[in-house]
Amino acid sequence: MEEEKILKIGGKGFWAIRPRGDRRLRFTTFGGLDLFPFFRQGPRVRGGWVLKLFSGKDHGGYGFFLILTVVGLGSTFEIGTTNKYSYETTVAVTEKCGLDSESPVGHSLKANVHITGVWKSPQNDLKKLLKIEILKPKLSVSTKSGLSEHRSELNKLSSSASYVLWEDGVPKKIWDDPAEHYTLRNLKRGIVSFLQHRRKDQDTRETDVSGECDVIYKIEGNSIRRRKGNCIHSKFDKSLSQGNGIRSASTVHQSTTDCEWKDGKISKCKSTEYVKLYSNAWHRPSLCVDERSGLALDDTGKDANIFQNEDLESVIEELKKSQAGLEAGILETVLVMNEEKPKKRQLKPTITRLQKDLATENLATVSSVKAFYKLLPIIRTSSAEEILQVLKNDKFEDVMPQILDLVAACATKNCLKAAFEFFDDETEYNALLERFIVSLSILPRPSADFIKQLRDFLEKDRGDLVESSVLMTLGTILKTYAQNPAVADLKVIEDTRIYLEEGLKKCDPESEFCTLNYLRSLRNAALPRSARVFLEYAVKGGKDALEAVLGLKNIPIHLLPPENQPELLKVFHQIGAFQDRSTRAFAAELLLKQHPNRGVLKSILKALSNDDDIEFAAFLASKIDHLMSLDPKLRKSIADILSDKDINYYLTLAQKGQSSLFRRHMVSVEGTNVTYGLEMEMLEGGMLKRTVFDVSFENAAGDQSLLSVGLFASGLGSVAGQSSETEEEEDSNPTAGMNLGFLDSYLRPYVFFRSTSELMGHAWSGTASEQTPVLQCILSFSDDEKVVVLSNGMIVRGQLRGVLSADSSASAKISLWNRNSKSLVKSDASLLVRGVVTLDAGFVVTQGTIQFSGESGIDFKVDLDFYESPFTTCLQMEHPDVTVKSDVFRSVKIPATDYELKRTKRKTISIPGRSFAFNEKNDEMCQTLNSET
Repeated sequence: MEEEKILKIGGKGFWAIRPRGDRRLRFTTFGGLDLFPFFRQGPRVRGGWVLKLFSGKDHGGYGFFLILTVVGLGSTFEIGTTNKYSYETTVAVTEKCGLDSESPVGHSLKANVHITGVWKSPQNDLKKLLKIEILKPKLSVSTKSGLSEHRSELNKLSSSASYVLWEDGVPKKIWDDPAEHYTLRNLKRGIVSFLQHRRKDQDTRETDVSGECDVIYKIEGNSIRRRKGNCIHSKFDKSLSQGNGIRSASTVHQSTTDCEWKDGKISKCKSTEYVKLYSNAWHRPSLCVDERSGLALDDTGKDANIFQNEDLESVIEELKKSQAGLEAGILETVLVMNEEKPKKRQLKPTITRLQKDLATENLATVSSVKAFYKLLPIIRTSSAEEILQVLKNDKFEDVMPQILDLVAACATKNCLKAAFEFFDDETEYNALLERFIVSLSILPRPSADFIKQLRDFLEKDRGDLVESSVLMTLGTILKTYAQNPAVADLKVIEDTRIYLEEGLKKCDPESEFCTLNYLRSLRNAALPRSARVFLEYAVKGGKDALEAVLGLKNIPIHLLPPENQPELLKVFHQIGAFQDRSTRAFAAELLLKQHPNRGVLKSILKALSNDDDIEFAAFLASKIDHLMSLDPKLRKSIADILSDKDINYYLTLAQKGQSSLFRRHMVSVEGTNVTYGLEMEMLEGGMLKRTVFDVSFENAAGDQSLLSVGLFASGLGSVAGQSSETEEEEDSNPTAGMNLGFLDSYLRPYVFFRSTSELMGHAWSGTASEQTPVLQCILSFSDDEKVVVLSNGMIVRGQLRGVLSADSSASAKISLWNRNSKSLVKSDASLLVRGVVTLDAGFVVTQGTIQFSGESGIDFKVDLDFYESPFTTCLQMEHPDVTVKSDVFRSVKIPATDYELKRTKRKTISIPGRSFAFNEKNDEMCQTLNSET
């Protein structure tokens, strides 16, 4: 940059230099005078032209000549001149962003930097080749008294010159020696970023040491402010990252660089920057990497080794004669991911040592998730032969289900190869196989290859239950894969969708489960292009219709085309086929979410005043009320209609039935809301038809169902002594069971009984009164990795690993003598999440670790008294006291020395146990049952 100010007081004027390429300068006021300027170009000078500025109000020699502050790029970094700088960069890991927020743990580098112009294009003065050298680098590390210089491998490293092609303020290309240490190469790339600037304010996207970034430039006189964020490094393996969501990690990266230019060169630069890593499931604790860098001009000198009147290719060839290893490279940092070398630990002995912690009785405890966490990196480096030997080892029979969870979470080619070989001959139901398949469904970042392996596994004839579980998992995995656009292959997604839809078409109409299995798989996949298939089955009615509308409900509402509304209206009004009341209610919900026209709204509201089915009307009213509380637009539309004469306001809102729906707040912790909800559908007379209880996470990253427990029953009227006229089901056989969803993966239904004989067998033998496991597993909750490159070229590697251990069981005590039943669903879980940020420069490693862990549980009880009509049903839910432990560890160490500094911070959060209120009608029935007891 150059600045010239020539004030001609007598003539009341200024002379101005305008950079080449600029055509006009505009000013509306100057010194309090209103100006209507026009410009007359004067003589050409170095770096621009002289302009004379006249006032439109002046006609008699009263003129202004302007000298303007400009960016004179043509005179920057003169050829043969060496600009000598002092450079310092400091990084630290903190819990809260800001180097001054707490005792810092990190390191600092100081060096001398020389920047020399060695070549200028004969055709373009703005195109130059700059030589960048780092001299006398020194390392300082954190101590109890502050930063202190320390010996390291840096003292032994040699640095060679790098060359950057710099054109019109933008670095284009770099040449350096790949044999040089990557940290020194990257530091020079960071210095190159200081040279990157524009001549005017602008927002742009450009590439520098951090990758391709969003950049905002602000120019004020000789100062240039450059702010960047949202950087993506082209060499980072995106398959290591999860798709966005509650279970993934988030990083926030902001960088601000301020540079001042004087006499055609940078006089000083300073950079402040931070990178924040946290789990989306729990925002605190978090980790922050703070960076500050400075470049200050000390002196200038001369360098005789310059090139004139030559093309760039010839210059580079000439430079290679003295630096044989010189190679062209990208401006982005050289991405080196140093993997921590684990201690030599073999899989089999480690499992033996941790076998007690992996035992089934320790599921849903912190000890089980810690053992699993320790084993995961070991099995990922094991061969397929080692894994297969463990699977076939009889000594591990008691913990084999948990070992299969580990193999599923591992998800490497070796793990999957060993597992599918182990189960290759299984064609009938096998509890271990189902356990493995269920664990696979929760994988955080499945690959296209894994989807292909699941499809191949289905090619062999499997039993109905095995096929059902694999199909459900395939659908869930497809959804998870599709939600990660950075790695998802659209062809794989489309091929798998067609595979499932073709399988649905091939189902034998006489098969009891085939159609349901494929519909459930497509429901888990939640692909918008399957909406037409769901509608096709929804209008047919029956059990398939309910699964079809649930599939539509699983697709984001904004991706459902509005032209589907006529078919949904047919389902709601039972045009063409009888529909289950649950199916009708979900169809109405989908219609309402799409903001239908006034006529459709009125037709739905009129159903609320139907006395022929008071329980359906009550459930529909609850659903409408809930949707109105979330959607102001819908609330206004319905409020406008309620005033119509043909809509009975009182009958519409006042319902007699016991069916209901609601969602309430459970707890808020560190940016995450946990809510619980209940849907309860009753039959006339008080018999429970269907109830669904769920717990969900909600925060800025999205929302996700953590647990969904659904109980369903049909055909129980005759057993309870109730008239069959109140039953709406076509199948008179007594049936009851449970639907379980876990982390948005819906598992195949667990059926308690399908006939009167099975029901009587359970009642008289008491086999259902003991807690029966429904879902037991240890799962990979999070498996995410991020990379952010700082402006100084140092690499911040963020990793988030989470393990969830779950134990869900159910029991039902039935007394035909007392004509009552008591059901209990227990869901216990433990969670361990650990996040690590690492800055590994090779000769120094700065690291931070956050960890939180805890145990919890939810008991869901359903008591039913069917001694006399109307029956009494009481639903209760409670959870015990919860203790969450969070830890923050920070350290810096110098390899090959005895230096290491560690800092630890621990915190405990207590959440008291509580019982959760449902609706008023439920509370009244619970009081009635408790008083009778």
